[in-house]
Amino acid sequence: MKRLLCHMLALCLLLAGCAPSKSPHGLDAARIQADTEYLCREIGDRPTGTEKESAACDWLEKQLTEMGFSSQTGSLARVPFPGLFELTSENLIATCNPGAEGPILCVMAHYDSVEGSPGARDNASSVAVLLELARYLGPAREDLQGEIRLLFLGSEENGYHGASAYVKGLSEAERKRHLAVFNMENSAASPGEGAILTCGTLGGITDGTYQEGNFLEPMPNLASRTLSQAYEAHYGRGPLPVFHRGMSDHVIFHEAGIEAANISWRFLDSDGLMTVPPEYHLPSDVPETMDFEGGAVTGECIIGALEALVGQ
Repeated sequence: MKRLLCHMLALCLLLAGCAPSKSPHGLDAARIQADTEYLCREIGDRPTGTEKESAACDWLEKQLTEMGFSSQTGSLARVPFPGLFELTSENLIATCNPGAEGPILCVMAHYDSVEGSPGARDNASSVAVLLELARYLGPAREDLQGEIRLLFLGSEENGYHGASAYVKGLSEAERKRHLAVFNMENSAASPGEGAILTCGTLGGITDGTYQEGNFLEPMPNLASRTLSQAYEAHYGRGPLPVFHRGMSDHVIFHEAGIEAANISWRFLDSDGLMTVPPEYHLPSDVPETMDFEGGAVTGECIIGALEALVGQ
């Protein structure tokens, strides 16, 4: 079984390839890098319920306000919730086309980090990609027929509390309108051989009902399929390999019966096994060791998926 898995993963690497450089929608890898560096250097580690986590939320709110998102128009909301040990964290929700009829799509990234790590991969660079998507989308897009919610989530590292607070706050009608959720973690690439863009899912809708996948039979869903189609269309590579993988905020949406996929850069190690970058959760998880073109690729795949689902 291990040998078969190694062969399958090696094939995935050949099909998906390393990070292409072109950016069809003009996402800026340099801005993604600059925002990652600010979070990691100016703020630093951002554990749940700390002043640094709150400072990161303050900074993100300022960036989004400058892009035109506003609480007055319903396109920006800052929502506190109890996290680990009842420590207060906050979700920041920027919405493109607030109040629009039709489906709701979510793109999300958590902005907290583990204590002692600046968290460039986990998860500042994903937050920076989400900011770049906010710049591209803005508060209103007539060419997209739905409501797109950009979720900057707190308190992920100790139990997905931000995602749980968001889902618990949904009405039943809102929950049913959620068509697909795209979760970013480790979403900008590290340099070197073996870097591969992947999707992690836990289940999806089959024959009108939500079903759970498993390790031996990972289940592609609407989110992972549209991401893969966008990757193939934009870069001529793919399909994106799909793995049965939790360990991030998409778990909560899976538990609510909402189709979600985690898009992330992983590595094939010398044994052909999939791994996270070696700097994961360590003080060495710093921007200097990253390839931010990979973050632009991730963002482009998400835009392509959004356009496929709610574009005119």
